[in-house]
Amino acid sequence: MKNHIIFFSGGMSSFTVAHLVKIKYPNDNILLYFTDTLWEDSDLYRFIYEASDKLKLPMLYHSVGLTPIQLMAKERFLYNSRVGNCSKKLKMEPAAKFLKKGIKPLIEIKYNYEFLKTDISPLEEEFAADTILYFGIGWDEMHREDAIKKNWAPFDVQMPLIDEVINNEDVLNLYGIRKPRLYDMGFAHNNCKGRCVKAGQGHYKNLLLKDEKTFQEVKEQEIVLSEYIRYTKQPQIKSGKCKDYLFKDVYNYLSTGIKSFKIEKILESVDYLSSSRRLFGNDSKGNPINKPYSYIKGMTLNLLEKQPIQCDMWDIGGCGCFVDYENTLND
Repeated sequence: MKNHIIFFSGGMSSFTVAHLVKIKYPNDNILLYFTDTLWEDSDLYRFIYEASDKLKLPMLYHSVGLTPIQLMAKERFLYNSRVGNCSKKLKMEPAAKFLKKGIKPLIEIKYNYEFLKTDISPLEEEFAADTILYFGIGWDEMHREDAIKKNWAPFDVQMPLIDEVINNEDVLNLYGIRKPRLYDMGFAHNNCKGRCVKAGQGHYKNLLLKDEKTFQEVKEQEIVLSEYIRYTKQPQIKSGKCKDYLFKDVYNYLSTGIKSFKIEKILESVDYLSSSRRLFGNDSKGNPINKPYSYIKGMTLNLLEKQPIQCDMWDIGGCGCFVDYENTLND
């Protein structure tokens, strides 16, 4: 009996893959595998649990217990459209550690495991030889195929949608499942509630138009993270000679949304800081710490909101999960 593990992102394509695998291998083990960033849209969770119920397939839920913004604060680095470790550290690494080494992350939920035919354990002998990994990559993303297969060697990695062009909505209709709401809102994927830090100007303009409340939240988080990172660039802070007096306030705000006096002052001063940006003095090279950090290349969300007509609506961007990942678990 083979094990078939579907990387189940909460997107329509991964659902279609699960449907195809179930039809082709009805007597084998099939597992939906979801790694959570804890930053997803509430409707994504509705979708993955309903999918598990309607497909009658077990689902394994894993999370390291951190959101992308919490991770950014810990690393003192603002992920952006050029570089982002959130998918790597919150999705790829925990998945690889579990599948290759049997190491479980902080949070694990087993759902509908009564549909599992036999136990699946990464520590069993010949586990990789008996297990096929599936990704919802279509023909329009064929450029990701080689990197994903390389990352997940020695597993057999398959991407059925590269060869089979199927309408995902037709498959959902077979099971009577409503597609995730982010697709109806015009987003290209169902990741991170439409606030993917690797997205582009057009993506965030769409978020501003379709979900202004979430846009305002992520805009303020970007401001706070940007100013916090600039603060930590001071030589005394960076070297550890001076205590970091902002981290506790920043981390609590990013975790709970509660704004301390320090956070309120940062947000109130954003326009002043944007023009002068000399609040935190000079860095170790004597240069003013005056660079604003942003998710979008060359534009903060604060600026995008004020000048939306000047943004590039074709700059969509997005997270290339499971591609930009240096595999260090084969040793």
